[in-house]
Amino acid sequence: MAKYLVYIETAGDPITGEGPTAHVPALPGASARGNTIEEAKGKIQEAVEAYVSLLRDVGEPVPKASEGIQLQFEEVEKTTFPTDYDALHPNELETLFRWMAISRQELVDLVKDLPEETLDWKRNDDSPCIRKILCHIAEGDLWYSDRLKRWPETPLFRLAATRGVALERLRALKEADWNKFTIYDGKKWTPRKVIRRILEHEREQIQQIRGMLAEKPSS
Repeated sequence: MAKYLVYIETAGDPITGEGPTAHVPALPGASARGNTIEEAKGKIQEAVEAYVSLLRDVGEPVPKASEGIQLQFEEVEKTTFPTDYDALHPNELETLFRWMAISRQELVDLVKDLPEETLDWKRNDDSPCIRKILCHIAEGDLWYSDRLKRWPETPLFRLAATRGVALERLRALKEADWNKFTIYDGKKWTPRKVIRRILEHEREQIQQIRGMLAEKPSS
């Protein structure tokens, strides 16, 4: 039985007003948001299983399907978790870079052949289109790696450009910096947390795009 610690960020998003989010530090990228703490707990099991399945399918060293998964929950108010302060190790860093590539490839495969009208389709007037979500993911790489630059307008080109910058910045970190933190807008950020949030952000947006494509009426 594979066991994972899950932090439930109870405060929710102060900007969007969205509810609590469950995070799995040992599986950066596995997260789930709910309107309530209990809903977040319920959704994270499915998110973990789907993420582990994706990583398993490309040969990553994750639990086998037959092992089963057990989650241990801990509610927290802060957005920087105790595990975010753990120093990154060379082999671990390369593994996380692979996971970033795996997640990005899934995203590209999902949207690369979509027609322009699908990229611009919205559920309703208040929801973003897929094109805007893709640009949002690209901007997330910059936000999380704290880098500014002018980027291509075409979404897939922008995704490639911003991911390249994020990886360049992360690879440039010296070993002595792997367990240090900086403070941005009053919140603590470590290299491990930056990678975790990049992956969580992208995985969340991939699920949003999947849901939109499932809802879009056939032409």
